[in-house]
Amino acid sequence: MARIPNDLIDLIRSEADIVEVLSGFVTLKKAGQNYLGLCPFHDEKTPSFSVNLQRQIFHCFGCGKGGNVFTFLMEHENISFIEAVRHLAHHLNITIPETNKTSEADSEAESLSRVTQFATDFYHQTLLKSDQKEFVRRYTVKRGLAEKVIKRFSLGYAPDGWDRLLKSAAKQGINIEWLTKAGLAKTSGNRSYDTFRKRLMFPIQGPSGRVVGFGGRALSDEEQPKYLNSPESLIYRKSQILYGLYQARDIIREKGQVFIVEGYMDLLALNNHGIENVVAICGTALTRDQARLLARYTKQAFLVYDSDQAGIRATWRAIEPLVESGMWTQIVRLPENTDPDTYVGQYGGPRFLKLVEQADSIAEFMSHQSNVQESGSREEVFRTLTNLIKKTTNLVHREQYREEAERCFPALQSLLASELRQPVMIRRDLRPPQTDQKSLLGGDLVERGLVQLMLIEKPIAEFVENQLELEDFKNPLYKKIAGYIFGQLTGSTYDPSSLIDTINDEAIKRVISELINIADSGINLKERAHDHITRIKHKCLKESMSNLIGEIKQMEKEGRTNELNEAMATYMELKEQEKNLLQ
Repeated sequence: MARIPNDLIDLIRSEADIVEVLSGFVTLKKAGQNYLGLCPFHDEKTPSFSVNLQRQIFHCFGCGKGGNVFTFLMEHENISFIEAVRHLAHHLNITIPETNKTSEADSEAESLSRVTQFATDFYHQTLLKSDQKEFVRRYTVKRGLAEKVIKRFSLGYAPDGWDRLLKSAAKQGINIEWLTKAGLAKTSGNRSYDTFRKRLMFPIQGPSGRVVGFGGRALSDEEQPKYLNSPESLIYRKSQILYGLYQARDIIREKGQVFIVEGYMDLLALNNHGIENVVAICGTALTRDQARLLARYTKQAFLVYDSDQAGIRATWRAIEPLVESGMWTQIVRLPENTDPDTYVGQYGGPRFLKLVEQADSIAEFMSHQSNVQESGSREEVFRTLTNLIKKTTNLVHREQYREEAERCFPALQSLLASELRQPVMIRRDLRPPQTDQKSLLGGDLVERGLVQLMLIEKPIAEFVENQLELEDFKNPLYKKIAGYIFGQLTGSTYDPSSLIDTINDEAIKRVISELINIADSGINLKERAHDHITRIKHKCLKESMSNLIGEIKQMEKEGRTNELNEAMATYMELKEQEKNLLQ
């Protein structure tokens, strides 16, 4: 069997939408944070098959089957892991190169990834090492780009000259063929040259953090084109990538909302003012794939496009995919002839956030852009609103959109009522199944709760690793899971969905999928983890003291005085540790 590189498997997993894929086999309906349906693996009348979109994990609370999108295809179609990867790659239109395991070590995806990372480092170091008097440095100062923002996004500089990157790549043994495939070099006749020259460079990263392409901004308005972007490749599909998502995804989850802007500089300007839950579409219309990708991290989106006519048209186009993905969508209206970059540059971050507080609903946005006194415009608004509201997958949002529409367009109220005021019943059998905590596999609710928190957030897992040893987990099941989690912390990404692919034990896979599908986003996660850690440490101390008491009694009985004194000293130390722990 031909080898599929791990990087390409990661790309396929990250690009897949588990709800979309599984919906081809199971009828899923939104219920709270998850999606529920009738399990395809056993007969049931009440839905117990749960899919967590954010974590890309499914679990059946009836039969116990669980895992990621690959696991589902393997179980449902009775195919191997490699066949599941290939099936999903075909579904996503991702080409898997045919590579021989023994004769060809590197795949095209791996080679492209190495080349894009090399170029990122080259451009970034060129910028960092440039003199403050150089034009590029004066340009970054003029645009207000702080050093921390430059480093956070690995911004770079493609120096003036025809072959600076080519020469540096040659020294590293990188073939020009790979630079050309990555869109970093071009050939004309017998001459090859750098694609990007004298430009501020923006590395574009996929959800896993891998650099997949570049954008380059001319340093003066006289140079054209103003922006130059990488062509699409095996690892770069513009319709499925959002600039800045890799850096913003954790803060998006934390804030519970995302700002969507049009360009690199808009995103960087907001970051420069401390507003970090931002992504950019970078010159393309927002796609359904991008909207579904965002919906994994939050359910509230703010469109912050340019205030010119092109920006308004782009806003109209972006609303539908966001609504369809189940995101509550609002529009931040900027003053005329401004964009997010110029606005925060002139007025600052706090004033921008004030604008956000006054953001328009979809209906309010349409009311500002339409004249319902004209029959043609009125019909267009009615048709657009009703289609949008019908397409939302979130029943609560549907009702809110309807109320906003009727408030903003009283003249359309009767029409909207007849189209939209259909009773929507939330079936009782679509409520998330209740789990009997006493029957949970493993039995130890403290260790179980801690492992569950570790699966929710990487910082929690890192915190636990610093506080506990693996041996502190007494339950064999949760000890194994904690070990797998600790092992993933050394990698560049932290993804419970990819973790499942590294585990051969089906029982452990099922417990992980169950923990994820009953996990709440919650609050005070670190405080809760600290409480679990304290209880585990206390239990370990109690066990050590109990064992020591038994040894002390035996020493007293046998008259082993010297050993008895040492044992008593150790016991007192343990008592002091217990006192300090419980303070």
